[in-house]
Amino acid sequence: MGALVEALARCLPEGVVRLRAPAGALAHDGATWRLRASGEALIADALVLAAPAHAVAPLLAPLDAALGRLLGEIEYASSATVTLAYRRADVPGARGFGFVVPAVEHRALIACTYASRKFPGRAPEGHELVRAFVGGALRPDLLARDDAALVEVVRGELRALAGVTAAPELVRVHRHRLAMPQYVVGHLERVAAIEARAAALPALSLAGAAYRGVGVPDCVRSGAAAADQVLD
Repeated sequence: MGALVEALARCLPEGVVRLRAPAGALAHDGATWRLRASGEALIADALVLAAPAHAVAPLLAPLDAALGRLLGEIEYASSATVTLAYRRADVPGARGFGFVVPAVEHRALIACTYASRKFPGRAPEGHELVRAFVGGALRPDLLARDDAALVEVVRGELRALAGVTAAPELVRVHRHRLAMPQYVVGHLERVAAIEARAAALPALSLAGAAYRGVGVPDCVRSGAAAADQVLD
């Protein structure tokens, strides 16, 4: 994910990408948008907000309280990834690119991917890089555990489901808090109301995983549509 964004940024003119510059209050003044990013005042002809809905809501609420409320109603779940490296011989059950664990199994593990089989350069020769996903909407309690406890949970799941009993040679834990939008019943109706109210604000478009698809192709499509809208 990071490599994709960095490659796109390298195609842009020098200085147009500002990193680690949180956006503050928004205001619309005639034909322009005004905002502050890390204390600097910026002016824009058009605005695309591609942040999670819970981050966009407080920015737009002062301009349209109902729009801010609708955005804030989109639920999000948190998850964590536990990445482990093994010698290939220690992962006897590794077939294909990984597996998904259905909710009916009532297990802590959501899914597991053999990242070194999906992408080149993820592990040295003779090794496997295994990435496990835990948490989500059904097991938010797991995110309250510390990293060591999460690793033990995942190792237990891999032992039971994939026969992996060896100790990993490398472990990394990453937490993604409120990062996964949940499309609950009524989501599309809510999105239609959000889009209708956003359309009343000039030269503004919303994009991202919160609305009509969480996958990378969905988000690419959403970004392209947002760009077309503000250019029109």
